[in-house]
Amino acid sequence: MSHFKLALSVFVIFTASLAIAVGVEENLRDLNFCAVTKVTMNDYEPESFESSNNLLRKAGQEEIFCGKKIIVHGKVLDQNCIPVGDAKVYIWQANCNGKYPYKPLKNIAKKSLVDINKELTFTGNGTATTNNKGEFTFVTTYPPAMHGTASHIDLRVEHYLLGTIQTTIMLDSNKVSNPHDKPELQSIAEALEATDTSIYNFQIVLPGSGIKGYTDGSD
Repeated sequence: MSHFKLALSVFVIFTASLAIAVGVEENLRDLNFCAVTKVTMNDYEPESFESSNNLLRKAGQEEIFCGKKIIVHGKVLDQNCIPVGDAKVYIWQANCNGKYPYKPLKNIAKKSLVDINKELTFTGNGTATTNNKGEFTFVTTYPPAMHGTASHIDLRVEHYLLGTIQTTIMLDSNKVSNPHDKPELQSIAEALEATDTSIYNFQIVLPGSGIKGYTDGSD
């Protein structure tokens, strides 16, 4: 075989291998795809957020609240289903009486739904930062149904690469029946073993990818 034919054969084999590799990569990318969380809006976002992930009280206070204590655990992912670390998570909700215990940001909020009761320490809002696994946790209370919607908590996630998304967490559909069976919840479940505290688990998917240099092809 001449050097030219040998080089041509090698080129053909390389091109075919490259095409197969690209096809495999595209198929894998299709398999690792998470749908972006549905965006919802709420008019009762607080004027300013508490810096703690414990909504039952402010730092240094003894807990005085009404209703049932719950744990909200979540994970933030990008569209490639990769955990997003260092994302800011903000939540807000009503107390057990269906009142928001803070001053809302928007003036259109109904004053009848706002009740800043100084006797209770429940703040109704808080902040958390995701760890390297994209996880975050809040300690709060189970809210009643409001605004024609079943029990829920409103949430906003902000990330320096992936922007901001606001949504509503429906609690009942995300209650964990056997938290000991989920590795990411085992430590929480063990800490709550002697109490009657329910855990609600869910995930938030931000648009795009947190990998630097990645583009979704829309540019």
